[in-house]
Amino acid sequence: MSMTSVFKPRRLGHANLWVEDLKRSQDFYHRTCGLTVEFWEPDLVATFLGTGNTPHDLGMIETTGGKARYGRNGLLQIPEGVGATVGLGHLAWELSNEVELVEGYRRAKEAGVALDMTVDHQVAHSVYLFDPDGNTQEYYCDTVKDWRKVLHGEMELITAGWDPEAAEPFEEPRFEENPEIRTVEEAPVHPRRVTHAVLLTSDLERLARFYREVGGLEEINRSEGVVYLRGSLPRTPYHLVLCSKDAGDERRYHHVSFELESERALLEAERALHSRGVEPEHVVDSELKRSFFLGDPDGLLSEYHVRRSPGFPELAKLSEEARPLHA
Repeated sequence: MSMTSVFKPRRLGHANLWVEDLKRSQDFYHRTCGLTVEFWEPDLVATFLGTGNTPHDLGMIETTGGKARYGRNGLLQIPEGVGATVGLGHLAWELSNEVELVEGYRRAKEAGVALDMTVDHQVAHSVYLFDPDGNTQEYYCDTVKDWRKVLHGEMELITAGWDPEAAEPFEEPRFEENPEIRTVEEAPVHPRRVTHAVLLTSDLERLARFYREVGGLEEINRSEGVVYLRGSLPRTPYHLVLCSKDAGDERRYHHVSFELESERALLEAERALHSRGVEPEHVVDSELKRSFFLGDPDGLLSEYHVRRSPGFPELAKLSEEARPLHA
């Protein structure tokens, strides 16, 4: 399928994971990784954590055992069979306003892109669909600027259906330009924002084409077996990295990455982790960035980094983003 881009996201807004034990994973990402618990949904068996940039930088839902779960007004939010195993739930891409989201929705329908659902999350409107590898993608816009007044603590059945054609879409941006960053002081790591995610694929060209043409990301660099893509927000060099995987490797999700305030903060985090007996799965120390990777209770990776240069890994070498695959 050939088309101009369907959606036009600014950046990666959050990642959502399926986890085996919600409390265990929540404790790890809060107490060790330093993400604030913003709100939780007992009926969905879900927790949402963040840095204060958005309602959540990282969401997690306990695996379903194959059983369906429902949202407000009986909305089938998790169909039967979905979320049965640990891994990526979805990646969420922030758009500037509702006009852009609705226009993207209309372009998707006109182009024959299969859509999963359109929903109202009370602080955001969202369109869900799947990439060619079966990874769920959410394209959303904020609908409430001060989301903390709406979502906090224990929440009941947040999500309902949304009709993109029901009302005139709004044009003004409702995301916070200068959000209040939150930290967990007693945690060893103090992330500032989510920056990018890394996906693995056995068909790199097909997946890269999807994220350019449907996902609306700009391909800004590539090396052998690695493609870097970015939304319209230039603060970070890239928002998505696609890496070729071996034919026998069934993983599709590799990691999500968080930026720290400074290299000093990163080194202090490494020392604090070591003092607690927590050792990184992998460390990157190059002219481009310093980072460490932590494995969560399910073995899923997250990266914590500071960039030293806006460039990219040397094209002749294995990407720093893919290197933990072979560590």
